[in-house]
Parts: sequence; C-alpha cells; structure tokens
Amino acid sequence: MRLIAMLWCLIPLFLCGQFKVKTFGDPAIPGNEPSISIDPNDADNIWLAFNNNHVYHSLNGGKQWLDIKVNPSQGFYGDPVIHVTSTGVVYLAHLAKNPKKSYPESFDCIVFERSTNGVEFHSKAIGKNGKMQDKPWIAVDEWIESPFKNSVYLSWTEFDKYGSEQSIDSSRIRFCFSRDYGATFSDPVVISDVSGDAKDGDQTAEGATIGILQNGTLCCVWSRNDTLWYDLSRDGGETWGKDQVLSSMKGGWSMDQVQGMMRTNGMPFVTHDKKGKLYVIYAAEDAHGDANIYYHVYHPKREHFSQAIKINDDHGQRSQFCPFVKMDQNTGYPRVIWYDKRNSETGKFCQVYTAELKNQRVSPNHCLTNVPIPLTGNDKFYGDYIGFDTHRGQGGRAVFTGYDFQTNQNVIQLAQWNKKHPKRSKAAPCIAINPNDDSDSAIFMIQMPDETSCTFEIKTGRFTKVQKVFLSDTDKGFGSDDFIEVYVNKQALPSGVYNVILRRKNLMVKKRYWVE
Repeated sequence: MRLIAMLWCLIPLFLCGQFKVKTFGDPAIPGNEPSISIDPNDADNIWLAFNNNHVYHSLNGGKQWLDIKVNPSQGFYGDPVIHVTSTGVVYLAHLAKNPKKSYPESFDCIVFERSTNGVEFHSKAIGKNGKMQDKPWIAVDEWIESPFKNSVYLSWTEFDKYGSEQSIDSSRIRFCFSRDYGATFSDPVVISDVSGDAKDGDQTAEGATIGILQNGTLCCVWSRNDTLWYDLSRDGGETWGKDQVLSSMKGGWSMDQVQGMMRTNGMPFVTHDKKGKLYVIYAAEDAHGDANIYYHVYHPKREHFSQAIKINDDHGQRSQFCPFVKMDQNTGYPRVIWYDKRNSETGKFCQVYTAELKNQRVSPNHCLTNVPIPLTGNDKFYGDYIGFDTHRGQGGRAVFTGYDFQTNQNVIQLAQWNKKHPKRSKAAPCIAINPNDDSDSAIFMIQMPDETSCTFEIKTGRFTKVQKVFLSDTDKGFGSDDFIEVYVNKQALPSGVYNVILRRKNLMVKKRYWVE
C-alpha cells in the first residue's frame, strides 16, 4: 500500500466578470499539460492532474484541494490524462519514467492507474516491449445502449527510437481495451496501417484519440504527414479496418510557426454530441499560413465526415492553436477551447477562447481569460494540451497553462463558469507583463475599455522611469478587444522592484514588476 502525502492547498479566487479565474496553488505550483475531470454525479467532486507526479482532488468544488502524490514503480514522467466515471472509479494514464533507464528510453510503457476509493492509485504497465511509448489518451464508453458500456480504451504512439532520424526507426498508433473497469487490459494492437517517422514531428504518427458511437463503434483519429487519418472498429476494439484519410492538415500537427513558445501543436481530439454524431477538431494552417481551429462532423447513418468547418471567428491573421473538445453536459453538444492570439499584435500574449458546436453551426467565440497569458520564449514549455470539463446544470471549468512572471515559471490556471453557456466577460482594465526573454525589451499588454485615453507608467518610489499616454481612435473609447502592447527597453530599468500603473482619472490598476 502506498503512503500518500496529505496537503490541503488553499487557492484564492480572482473574479473576472462572469468567470472566476485563478492560479492553482498559493504559492503557485509549477506545471503544464493539465487534465481535469468532474464526477458526473457530484459537481463538487473534481480531479485535476498535470505534469508532475501529483494528482489533486477536491470535494468542495475547488475551494480546497487534496494533494495526492502518485509514485508508481514504473515512474511518472508526464502527459497525464485523468477521468472519473459515473461509477466513481478514477482512471489516470501517463508516461513512465523507468529509474533504471535514461531519457528518452525511460518512458518505456504507458502507465495506467486507477482508484476505486479516491485515495489510493494502483498502477500497471501497458505496452511494455522495449520501445518508447508516448502520448496516451483515455476514452470510456458511457453510452447506455452500447454493448461495450463501461469499457475503457487507451490509444497512444509507439516509437522504435524516440527522436531518431534513421529511416529504420518509425512510429505507429497502438491501442488496447479493458472490459473490467481497468483491472485488466487486452494485449495492445497496432491500429495504423502505415507508420510515421520517429522524429516527433509532422511526419510522425501522433495525437491518437478515440471517439465512441452509440452502438459501441470506435473511431480512432490521429495525424501523420500533414494529414488527418481515422480507422473504425465495430466490435469494441477487437479488430480494426483500414486507415482512411479524413482531411488534409496543412502545416501538420507540429506548429512551429507559433512564436513565443517552446513548441505547440494542432493535434486532433474527437468527441460526440447527445445525438451520437462524432466531432473531430484540430488546428491547421490556411492558405496564408495562419493557424486556425477546424472541425469535421461524422454522421453515423451516412458513415461520412463533413467538410472542414472553421471555428475561430476572428478576422485577422493571428494564430489559434492547441485545441481541446469535449461534450458539454449542460447542452449535450461539443464545446471547444483553445489558445488564441487574436488580440496580440506582437504574438507575445494569448488568451483562451471557447465555442460550442451544434452539427455544422458554431456559436460566437467567447474569451475565458480577459487577462492575457504571456508567452515568454522558447525555453518555457506550455504543454501539448489544455482541458476542461462540465457538469449538467453547474457550468464548467477550463484548465490551461499560464505564466507567473514573479517566479519565471509556467503554472496552471483555471477559469470557472456557473451558467449553462459561458458568456463573454465584461472587459475590465488590466495589465499583463511579459519579461520577453528572447529580446532586450520587456512587453506590457494593457487594456482600458470604454475610456478615450489612458496613461501607462513604471515607477520606483516617487520616481517615474517610463510614462506613455494612449488615445482612442474613436469618441466611444477603447473597445473590449482593444489591447495595447508597450515595449520598454530593459536597460531603462535597473535591478529593483517597480510599480506598473495604468490610470485614467480616478481609475487605476497597479502591478508589481521585479527586475533582476
């Protein structure tokens, strides 16, 4: 039996219009690649995992979190995915970290863990065969009429040798299933008929997720060679058909053109709506090289995918990336969230946006994070995915990677909404700070909605080091999407503590800024 560290993390709430936005932990806990799951029978019972070997459990709707250290014998490297079922069983999948091997050979299996009591997790090694196993995802058949109800499905990528540029090394999509609530699993099989390379790039087979139809049919979707692929299983994963092309994916899943981040992606995710249609979402480039979010709808009766439909409704050429989709329990239709740079002229900041999909109609996009997220450069990893979950009648929670400029680390942030449909927050004055490690200037992103002018200042004590005045182009003042980016040469700010101030008449917003 594993000893478990018990720590209640008190987390302050920051109100932002209709949303509650907060940073996880006090002080903030470093991390990325968050996965969240809400008990379908209890909106207060929430599970959160991200890239360390801890899982966080709340029994009071996120007011307090129990820190459960997960320490399997196979090790814990990253890519955690967590899911709590209607039966109360909690599933967790992640990469291994074999203590007897060095990176990357150390992640030599997929680690699957489950907890039946909400306190202890018991692990097993999946797919261990001497090769590297990467990027797992969990799907659970929760259709009442399905002959495979409560089956657990795992899909992931296998590398002969991770990062290899040798033609003899390749990658493929693997899969296995459990019919006994994750107690045992079938022998893994290979779904993909054609292998990708082993470089962990656009020609690598990556991003495998499973969609489930009402009759138990499975649809596995992944990306390889600038193309979306899918395959079907009509017997609950016992056998699979031939790979089929779903769509082209211009630019591939590895989105190197997105600046300000170590890496990001457009890997596909698949879910369903209450009527049984499947939705596949992903990010790809348009003809101008702009990254957008798209989706296809699969109609079971026609056994056919629709043409690509664009989700983001901005009119510029700024990138959207790292999408995630899941059925919204409040509406019965898929909800998508993604990172979005539409309001950042420099591309050094992003926000999290959301939209609902109803067959081939997309709702207006809503911003979940009025305060922008700094993207600080190529040495900070924001992770390969973000997430959210919902509870019928109780709204939802999105989790994503942000940045804490005080500690110079990536941290987990949460946005919560309590209504059936999350609606755009009322814009409010704000300051976001990006140390911009890639250049000799710091960048500040400011907003002063409804005002015709504002003053930006950086002060130390009574001395003003920087002062700039900004005027609106219209008599109506700055709009809800009018963000201003301010460059300040770092040489103008010697080491010390500064006050960054945004003011208009009697209205003032202030933040502390530390310069080493």
